[in-house]
Amino acid sequence: MESNVPVPWASGSSGPLKAELCFYSRQSDDLMFDQEQKIEIICRAGVRSAGLKWGLSRNCFAKSFLTGQAQARPANLYVIRVDTAHLAPGFYDIHASLDVGEGKTIESICTFGWQADKIVIPQSRPADFTSFWDKAKAELAGVKLDASSGPAQAFDAREIGAYNLAHAALPADYDPAGHRTEEVEAFKVDFASVGGMRIHGWLAKPKGDGPFPVMLVLPGGGIAARTIPLEHARHGYLAMDIQIHGQEVDLAKYPAVPGYFEGQVYDPPERNYYYKVHLHCLQAINYLLSRPDADASRLAVVGGSQGGRLAVVVAALDPRVKAIVPAIPHFANYPYVRWMEDCNGTRAMPHKPAVDGMDQSDWPPVLDDAETRCMAYYDIMNFAPDVKCPVFMNMGLIDPISTATGSHALWRRLGSTDKHLVILPGMAHDWSAEFDRQAWRWLDKTLAIKEGPASPTVLRKPAVKDLTAPRRD
Repeated sequence: MESNVPVPWASGSSGPLKAELCFYSRQSDDLMFDQEQKIEIICRAGVRSAGLKWGLSRNCFAKSFLTGQAQARPANLYVIRVDTAHLAPGFYDIHASLDVGEGKTIESICTFGWQADKIVIPQSRPADFTSFWDKAKAELAGVKLDASSGPAQAFDAREIGAYNLAHAALPADYDPAGHRTEEVEAFKVDFASVGGMRIHGWLAKPKGDGPFPVMLVLPGGGIAARTIPLEHARHGYLAMDIQIHGQEVDLAKYPAVPGYFEGQVYDPPERNYYYKVHLHCLQAINYLLSRPDADASRLAVVGGSQGGRLAVVVAALDPRVKAIVPAIPHFANYPYVRWMEDCNGTRAMPHKPAVDGMDQSDWPPVLDDAETRCMAYYDIMNFAPDVKCPVFMNMGLIDPISTATGSHALWRRLGSTDKHLVILPGMAHDWSAEFDRQAWRWLDKTLAIKEGPASPTVLRKPAVKDLTAPRRD
């Protein structure tokens, strides 16, 4: 549900995953360790090879502080052993170099967690964080919706499957057990937001009058056309996907937007690009709940990457949100990102702290510049304590964009007492069909969706599995 990338479906995986190398451990299926004196990780090579060297670094750091030669076993297996006496609590990357002969190597990575619940998390939330965003919400409250919508287009099961493959980066039908209808309709919507902008979106829903459970689908990063949330509608939701930049949803070309990614403004913090983005997302909630076919008691917000980031923000700022599914959420634990960028030589900081496994004397780094002060208001780790609704999230351990260190800090800071974390060892910034299926079932239970929406097109109730948290807090 959180994957709403407007491109055709493809079976390839996101880097730095390499199909030739598969890592696992008999000690821990999810590569999260707590008590082991030595961590043992096995690499299975899918090609003929002669040996494997490895280096160990902090999560997303380029420089290794430990190196070694893996123990070779028949069947192209290699055993990597890490003495935990060298490690402070944290996430660590194994940089593997497989010798495939003739002077050629295959480079890959494996990330694991060591005593993750004891990792030092910086306290960077500003003292006026709540009042800053209360003032922003007061600004939004003065904007009337002035909403409009276009003509409806009907879709059946075959057309939904075809659309998924061609436009939504999804298989035609990966969750048939979750269908509540095979007849949906979709149309464009738009509404007014702050800064004199109009926000455009696609809305899709089961045919009928409802009321339907509500789902806001928030976009991943970039500036592009938006995807019609047809899959969400056939799961029974009144679902909307928005273009957060104030652009139409289906332009042939999209111009760059000043201040987004490049040229960000940091001083004062309310001039940062994401200030208005956050308010646009809150206005989308206002629009959805203004509709007569919306069941306001069953409102979920979902998204991947930037969308996961925004789902956390919306839940923190709007108590009407009843559940969120933030997948591979981006931009958590900004101080760690700055530290990593400095140590990797991609950015400069006032001092260069230690990068080995044990020394934390310079962590967290203390910075006092305009960017750091500004980003503290946007770091989702600082929104997390205000999230009180149930949360079902995931994290890819080798994700270089939404780092394991950032995602886990977000997880630990969440104020919800009903939170579930699915750890994806060996996965990067990517989508998991099984995570989505579990998330659909979890929402069924969390939102108490029993017999589906009040619509004549409802076909059946999906099977509901009992889920336990895949990871302890």
